[in-house]
Amino acid sequence: MVEILKSFERAATQFRPIVMVLPGLAMTGLGLFIWLGGLGFRRLLLALVGIVAGAFCSLWVIPQNAAAMLLGGMAGAFVAVILERFFSAALLAALAGCFAFVLLAWPAIAAQQATVSVGPDAGGQAQALGVQESLAVVRTHTLDMTGAVKRAAGGLEASNWAIISAATFVLLVAGLLFRHLGGALSYATVGAAMVFSGVVLLLVFKGSAPVTVIQGRAAFFGSVFLGMIAFGTVEQWVLCRRADRRDEAEPAAGKSKSKKKGKRARRSR
Repeated sequence: MVEILKSFERAATQFRPIVMVLPGLAMTGLGLFIWLGGLGFRRLLLALVGIVAGAFCSLWVIPQNAAAMLLGGMAGAFVAVILERFFSAALLAALAGCFAFVLLAWPAIAAQQATVSVGPDAGGQAQALGVQESLAVVRTHTLDMTGAVKRAAGGLEASNWAIISAATFVLLVAGLLFRHLGGALSYATVGAAMVFSGVVLLLVFKGSAPVTVIQGRAAFFGSVFLGMIAFGTVEQWVLCRRADRRDEAEPAAGKSKSKKKGKRARRSR
């Protein structure tokens, strides 16, 4: 997959700015928001996750049906909001499963070959691609990466799948037991990944070859990514817990005040 990403890196220098810059800026901005404050807006974010999950499930059951996707997305959002605790734990479990899968399958994933690059290294003088051509190149590389992941998954042994399943189950239980901490970890991870992806897209468009740089200093950038996750988790867990306690204390204080007023009114009578 590394070679596929390098091929995309070479090709992306010829894309129109709208194809790389707008998604890069959007992912970076939204990622910062989720990384530092996702737990405070967990219902909204879980509703969005439910919409995507419901739409994909309906698309799998009834292919190419817009009405089914709409209904599935609405149902997914409703269930996500109602079952907030479970959905938050399921998100953490899914992230744990993905992380375990990448660790175990990385040797096979990294060995996948690249597509034929249309970038400057492919020979000849580089020409700027139109929007449709750029999107076609993005689609080709996306399909290649998806195929690489599927082939790597098919080559995993049963013991590896058992480890992935165990990690998913353990984090699901931990998310159910420690709702705030699990939610903070989930949103910090998603936000940090979006920030990294957005910055990489912007650097790829600028021709800075970030994939090649990250490959050469994988340990350093991996440490930075884990540090971002740790910081975002602690920051959200501390601040959002205080906000939740303050919100819970306000109704209790209001009830106690109303009780005191009622007692005073009865005494005055």
